[in-house]
Amino acid sequence: MNTTDPTIKMPNLARNLIDTNAVQVFADWINSLSGTPALLPPIITPNGGTFASSVTVTLTPPDQNAKIYYTLDGSLPTTSSFLYSVPLTLSSSVIVSANAFEVGYTNSVAAKAFFTLQPLYFTSQGFVNNVFQLSLAGTTGSNYVLQATTNFSIWTSISTNTALTNPFNLVDPKATNYPYRFYRVLQK
Repeated sequence: MNTTDPTIKMPNLARNLIDTNAVQVFADWINSLSGTPALLPPIITPNGGTFASSVTVTLTPPDQNAKIYYTLDGSLPTTSSFLYSVPLTLSSSVIVSANAFEVGYTNSVAAKAFFTLQPLYFTSQGFVNNVFQLSLAGTTGSNYVLQATTNFSIWTSISTNTALTNPFNLVDPKATNYPYRFYRVLQK
């Protein structure tokens, strides 16, 4: 009830505002009950999304004594999972799931965030001075090879470039020699 995240299911329709007073009333009531108190879930920053090449993810515990364990496949973390100590640098698509644990508390519910990484995508293409040019955004520092074919069985490497900045270009100076030509880009 303390979120507007549509992936967290609560019996509530068209939710776009958190009723902080109601959240506090429920929290006070739960905390007044006898038994072992439960930890709040860790905070995942950023809370998922789509990124161009890599993203740094921080997991924040509910208090300084709590330890965070996490998984990268969406499964429920346990104390046998990865122990969080430094920000995570993600370079592929994953589902980060994190749980807080502390002696004297019931472990938190899991926080979950979906990260989609597009390590290579096309930004533009066309002819510049009769040379076919393909502009791409990719992982900085990676090498990319432009390959071409006319029959989808024999691929010829045309040009190579290192993504020092984004976007970067791959070119085919002989593209006008063929009535049609198909391209693919490989990361090396």
